[in-house]
Amino acid sequence: MMTDDFSYDRLPYPSKFFVQTFPDRLATQATLFGMDPPAVETCRVLELGCGNGSNLIAQAYIMPKATFVGVDLGIGHIDDAKAAAAELGLTNVEFRQMDVMEMSEADFGKFDYITAHGLFSWIPDVVRERTLGLFAELLASNGVGYLSYSAYPGAHEREIAQRAMRFASRNISEPTEKVATALSFLKFAAENTPNRGTFQQTLANELKRHAVHAAADVFHDDLSDLNTPFYFHQFADMLGEHGLQFLAEAELHAMGTNDLSAAARNFVDSLDDAVEREQYLDFLRGRAFRQTLFVHRSADLERDLEPSIVDRFLIASSMRPAGAEPDLASAKVERFVGPKGTGIELDLPLAKTAIAKLGTVWGRALPFGELVEDSKRKLSEAGFAADDWESQIEIVRKIVLQIALASNMIELHVYQPTAETAASSMPRISRLARWQMKNAANVLTQFGLDMKIEDRVSRHLLQLLDGTRSRNAVFDELGKFIRSAHDIEGKHEILRTLPEWLDASLGDLARIGMFEA
Repeated sequence: MMTDDFSYDRLPYPSKFFVQTFPDRLATQATLFGMDPPAVETCRVLELGCGNGSNLIAQAYIMPKATFVGVDLGIGHIDDAKAAAAELGLTNVEFRQMDVMEMSEADFGKFDYITAHGLFSWIPDVVRERTLGLFAELLASNGVGYLSYSAYPGAHEREIAQRAMRFASRNISEPTEKVATALSFLKFAAENTPNRGTFQQTLANELKRHAVHAAADVFHDDLSDLNTPFYFHQFADMLGEHGLQFLAEAELHAMGTNDLSAAARNFVDSLDDAVEREQYLDFLRGRAFRQTLFVHRSADLERDLEPSIVDRFLIASSMRPAGAEPDLASAKVERFVGPKGTGIELDLPLAKTAIAKLGTVWGRALPFGELVEDSKRKLSEAGFAADDWESQIEIVRKIVLQIALASNMIELHVYQPTAETAASSMPRISRLARWQMKNAANVLTQFGLDMKIEDRVSRHLLQLLDGTRSRNAVFDELGKFIRSAHDIEGKHEILRTLPEWLDASLGDLARIGMFEA
C-alpha cells in the first residue's frame, strides 16, 4: 500500500495526544462493565497509524513501566517519532515504519491495548478489513481496542461541504494551497448561497468547525478521497465478523441520555440492546464522529451497573462550591460548578463534603474509599454525626455513578501516574511538558490532564521552569519578559500583582501534576 507520494509525508499531522486513547481510559470502561482488564501500569500498547508519535510518547513518558509500539506508513512520521523519543530519553517506546497489510502476530505478539485514532474511515476497504483482523489477532483475551471513525447520520452534513471543497481544489496538488483554496470556496459558498435555510446553515457550521483546525487536519480528514463514514450498527456488525463486540464509547458520558428530552430519554433507556441503544442515540443527536471501545466476543460484559462498582475506582472532579462559604455539614442545598459553569445541586452532607474535597485536589484522583473516609472525618470534626454512615455512603456511590455516566463533571479512573505535588526551590516541570511547549499545542501533566495554555505570560513561565532557576530568578526573568513585551495588555497591573500570581501559579502547577523531581 506504500506510494512514492504518500500524503502524510507531504503534509505531516501536527503533534497531538489523545487522552481518550490512554490505557487508563480503556481499562476504566472495561472495569466498569464487568471485565478484569490488564494492569495499566505494566501494560503493552500498540498504536496503528501513530503519526509522529506524539500520542504514544506522552503515554510512554508518564507510564515508564509500560511498553509501547507505534506503527505508521509515513517515513517522515516515524523518523520524527524516533527523534522525539530519543530526545526525551524514552526506552519503553518503539516506532516502526510498516504497512498494516504486512503486520502479523509472529512479528509483534499480543497487546493489552490497541488503538487507532483517525485511521479507520480514511483507508481502503481491504486495509480496513485487515485492521480489524489485526485487532482480533493481536489483542489479549481481556484486552481493549479503540477505533475512531466518521459516523452517520451526522457525516451526511459534513459530506456536503467536503465534496464542494474537494471539487474546488481538485486541480491543486500542493497541500497547503489545496487547503486554502478549499476553505476559501467554503467561505464563499456559505456567504453567497441563495438558499438561506438549512443548506446555508450547514455550510456555515462546517466553516466554523474548520476555523480551529490545522491545515493538515483539513487536508487529511476532509480533502482525502478516502473518508468512509458508517452507521454505528454497521460498525458493530464489522466487529462481530471478527469475533469482537462493542464495549463502550471512549468518552463515557457520550453514552448518557441527560441532554435528551424526557420522552427521548425514556425511549432510549427502555432499550436493552447496547448496539440498538447507541444507534438511536446517534439518530437523535446527529452524531458525525465516534470513538468506540471494543473487546473480544468471549468477554462477559455486565450492562446493569450496581453502585458498588464505584468502590473499584479513583474519583476526580473539577467541581467546586458555587458559594464562598458552603454549608457542608447540614442538609442545606449547595450548588457545585465546573470550569464552564455547569453544575449540580446536593444536600447530602457526605456527598457535599466529598465533592468539595475533589475540587481542592483537582488534577489528582482519589480512591473512593479514601475519599469517603476523609469526608467522614471532616464532618465529624465539624460536629456532624450520621445515624447510618453506610446508607449515606451508598447514596454517594449512586451520585458518583450517575454523574459519571451523564457528564464529564466526575471522572472514574483505575490508574494514576505519579508526580511531585509541591514546587521545589528550583522548580522544574516535566521534560515532556517542556518538549510539548515547543512542539505541540497542548501540554500533558504528569497526572494525565490535557492542558491548553494560551496566554503569553503563562507560557513563558513554563519555559522558565526548567530546574535551573530559583523562585527568585524565575520572578526576576518573568518580570523582565513582561516589561519588554509590547503586546501584553494590562502589564502594569500584572507586574503589581506578580508575586502573588507567581505563588498561586506554582501552587496550581503542583496541584495538577506539572512538576517532576
